[in-house]
Amino acid sequence: MNLKPLHVGIIGGGASGLVTLKELLAEGHDGIVFEKSDVIGGLFQTVYQQGYMVSSNVVTMFSDFVGLEQDKNDLLEKPRMWSFIEYSKYLNDYAEHFRLRPYIKFQTCVQSVWKNVTTNKWNIKVKSVVDEKEAIYTFDRIAVCSGTHQKRNMPSFKGQHLYKGTIKHLQDIRKYEDFTDKRLCIVGSGEGGSDITLAAAKYGKKTYLSIRKDHGFILPRYPNGPFYPSDLGTTRAIHSIPRAHGLLHTYLYIFFNLIASYIKGIRTVEDKVQRASLYMNLKQIKTSNWMNTYGTKNTSFVEAMVEYKCERKPAIKELTEHKVTFDDGTEEEIDEIVCCTGFISEFSFLEIGDKQADPMHAELVRKVAYDARIPHDLYKHCVHPHFGDELFFIGFVRPAFGAIPPLAEMQARWYALLCSNKLALPDKETMIEESKTYVKYIEWQLTPYRTNRIVNLTDFVIYSDDLARTIGCRPHLVKMFFSDPSLWLKCMCGPIMNAQYRLVGPHSKSDQARQIIKQVRWLKHLNLVSLFLLYVHAFIWFCGLKSHQPSTWYPISAP
Repeated sequence: MNLKPLHVGIIGGGASGLVTLKELLAEGHDGIVFEKSDVIGGLFQTVYQQGYMVSSNVVTMFSDFVGLEQDKNDLLEKPRMWSFIEYSKYLNDYAEHFRLRPYIKFQTCVQSVWKNVTTNKWNIKVKSVVDEKEAIYTFDRIAVCSGTHQKRNMPSFKGQHLYKGTIKHLQDIRKYEDFTDKRLCIVGSGEGGSDITLAAAKYGKKTYLSIRKDHGFILPRYPNGPFYPSDLGTTRAIHSIPRAHGLLHTYLYIFFNLIASYIKGIRTVEDKVQRASLYMNLKQIKTSNWMNTYGTKNTSFVEAMVEYKCERKPAIKELTEHKVTFDDGTEEEIDEIVCCTGFISEFSFLEIGDKQADPMHAELVRKVAYDARIPHDLYKHCVHPHFGDELFFIGFVRPAFGAIPPLAEMQARWYALLCSNKLALPDKETMIEESKTYVKYIEWQLTPYRTNRIVNLTDFVIYSDDLARTIGCRPHLVKMFFSDPSLWLKCMCGPIMNAQYRLVGPHSKSDQARQIIKQVRWLKHLNLVSLFLLYVHAFIWFCGLKSHQPSTWYPISAP
C-alpha cells in the first residue's frame, strides 16, 4: 500500500470531478479540482432551464448521499425526476456535506497537461477566467473528469452554405419562447431533443422532427403516475434477464401494456401519448428492442406529434436558401434548424503540447487523447494501457438505461483504491485483450451501429457489477437470500442504486445502505413478474441452454 498520500489533479468540477475528489480524500489522498465555470454543476447552468432529468433522484444519486437530511425521507419515498436546477443544488449539497469546496478552483481553465519525465510528476497549466493569469501546478496523478458535453457534435448538411435560416445546437437554446412563430426542424430524437421538439411544436408555427433511423426505446418519465418514475423498473431482476431474449421480452412488455391501455381507456393526453409510444416501439421492434438500444425516457416528442401536429421526417438530404429537402424527397420551408445531435469527447488540454514538455512524451499524450475519444476502447472506459492509472478518465460512459453519475462514482472508487495500491491494474496485454472482449460484448448486445455512433454506450447494471467485482463491493446476493430475504428482494426488485455497492467491500456503509435500499419506493408487481421470468431463464440455463444465462450473474465474456 502507498504510505505517502498522492496529490491528484482533477480536471472538471461536475458530478464526476466531485465524486473523484471525495473518494480520493476518503483514501487519504488530496487533490485540486479545476472548474472553468464559477459554480458547481456549471453544465446545468448552460442548458435550457425548463429541462428535467430523465433518470430519477434514486438512480442518479451517489451511494452515500441521498440529499439533505430534512429531505431524505421524501426523496426516497416520493422519487422524481429532478429539474436541472434541482440536480445542480444536489451537487452543491454533496460538496458541502463532504467538505469539498476548499479543494475546488473555480473559473480556472486548464490549458495544457504534460509529464516531467525527469521528476516523474505531471504538470497542469491553467489560466484564470477572471484576469487571464497563468499558473502551473504539479501532481502525482491526473484524473480527467471534464465530462461528455464539452464539444458539440454538429452535422454538416449538403448546401449548408446556401441556407439563409439559422442552424443551432441544443446547447444554444435558453428559452422556449424564442421558438415563437418560427418554422422549425429538430434533428435528433434523444431525450433532450424530445423536450425541444415539444417546445418547438407548442411555440412554433410549424415543426418537423428529423430522425435518421430508429429512435430509442420510448418510455414515459412517469408511466405509473406521480412518484413512480420510469427507472423504478431499472432493477437487477429485469437487467439480469438474458440479452439474447430481448426481442421476446420486448414483445411481452408491449403486449401487456397495450392490453392495460385498452382496459383503462384514453382519459388524458398522457394516456394517448403512452399508447402512441407503445405502437412506435412496436413498429421498429425487430431492429430496436429495449435490451439492444438506449432508452428515451421522455415521450415529449410523441406528444408533439399527437397533440401539436409535429411531423416526423427522415434524415436531411440537402439545404437550399429557405428550404430543407429530406431523404424521402419532400421539402419544407424552415426558418431554424435545431441540432439535438449530442456531443463528442475532446481533450484539447492533452493535445496541445506545452513548450516545457518532452517532445516524444507529448506525442504519446496526444495519442492517448486521440484514442480516448472512443471511451469504450479504454480499459473499463477509464484506462489507456500506455499510462495506466497515471492518467485516468472518469465519467466517459453512457448507460442505455440508468444514469452517468453512479457509474462515475464506481470508477472513482476504483481509481482511489488504485492510487493507494490496494488494487492493481493488469499488465498491458491483459488490459488490451479484456477491452477487446468487452467491446465485442457490447457490440453483440447493443449492435455495432449504436456502439460506433455512441462510443461511450454501455449496459448500466452489467457495467456496474463489472466494476463492483473489481473493487470487491458487489453484494453477496446468495448469502443475503438466506440471511436477510427482505433486503435481497429489494436488491433484486427495487431500483438499482449505488447504495447496493456500499453493503460490503472497501468503505462500506452497510447500515446506511440497508436503510436506503429498504426505504426506497419500488414497483412490486412488475418487478416480481420479472424476477419470476429471470428464474425461469435460470432453470433453462441450468438444463444446458447457454443462451438463457442470466446477464449479471457472471463476469463479462465474449458472446
